[in-house]
Amino acid sequence: MKKTLIALALTTLPVAAMAEVVLYGQMKAGYEVNSSKVTGEDRDPYLNGIADYGSRIGFKGSEDLGNGLKAIWQVESAIHLGNSNGKADGWANRDSFIGLQHDKFGTVRAGRISNAINANMDVVDAWEYNSDALGLGKFTRTDARYVGIAYDSPEWAGFNFNVLYSPRDNVNGGDRTGEYDRGIGSGDKYSLGLNYKNSGFYAKYGFDYLKNSGLKFNDNLTAELKDGQVHRLEGGYDANNWFVGLGYQFTKNTSSHSSLVNDSHINVILPDGEKLDANVGDHNVIVDNSGQEAALTVGYHFGNVFPKISYAHGWDVKINGTKEKNTKYDQIVLGADYDFSKRTTANVQAGWLREGLGEDNGKVKTTAFGVGLKHTF
Repeated sequence: MKKTLIALALTTLPVAAMAEVVLYGQMKAGYEVNSSKVTGEDRDPYLNGIADYGSRIGFKGSEDLGNGLKAIWQVESAIHLGNSNGKADGWANRDSFIGLQHDKFGTVRAGRISNAINANMDVVDAWEYNSDALGLGKFTRTDARYVGIAYDSPEWAGFNFNVLYSPRDNVNGGDRTGEYDRGIGSGDKYSLGLNYKNSGFYAKYGFDYLKNSGLKFNDNLTAELKDGQVHRLEGGYDANNWFVGLGYQFTKNTSSHSSLVNDSHINVILPDGEKLDANVGDHNVIVDNSGQEAALTVGYHFGNVFPKISYAHGWDVKINGTKEKNTKYDQIVLGADYDFSKRTTANVQAGWLREGLGEDNGKVKTTAFGVGLKHTF
């Protein structure tokens, strides 16, 4: 009898050991069709196909260490249904970390971690999509993950904050050779987030500081490394069936909403009127630039149906201190979600995106339509 009880107890050990491991994820995909037209040119052929909306799978767990302290861990990976746009799946390519969590003192994590903008914001972007014309992809392009160490505070009266530091050698892989190899886009990265919520109202601020993220070209044709910044502010109301999200973003010396700035072979106009090719070697160089954007989303829940509309606008950007004409963009997304259950939601939406290509290059207008399905587990 004792041997039977001991054997029975031993068979339960693996189950007990895995009791704190949680499997979770989202499967999201749909059908999208879009077409673009550049000023003075014929409309491009319509592109259509199955698009992945950011499917993922993850494992997480914890161990109670006593006195309010826990060891925590998470491994999360992207799943690209249909291998959308040639993107490759990988292990632990989303937020994956190990850390310690305390009820009163907050959480410390180390690993691949979302910046504050990606982790706590994007509320204004209430869409599922792959094509930027069907969601606020331009506005949310500053979402990022860095390999580093992070601290997340507990909540005090609706307030909390988080900080993240990514060391230079994690960004650059330890390569310190070559003037441009050493610098462009390969410096330390810092992220800060401040958040508040109360009775359905919320306000969020995200800030990234990116060392050596761009180049400033001088009158004598020399260049100097410049640090980048991202500031995003979001606020709104999400209660009593209403959803209102408003966002503002300022970027400097980092990825721009203008495709002209992000072109690796852009010609920069120097103060003396001379043009300078901003491509350095084989690098895609981000030149000295700054830009401002705003976005608004409004929706209302009618039972299981959630109709919504978004409008986003980006003002003309500055390149090397000079405003570049015809680099603004305007965007409208209109659609609705239908909740089959708490875990399964269908979406349908249409989008219109118009952006300037520079003073002498006209505009590109993109029209898109999408329908999809999301299941959370």
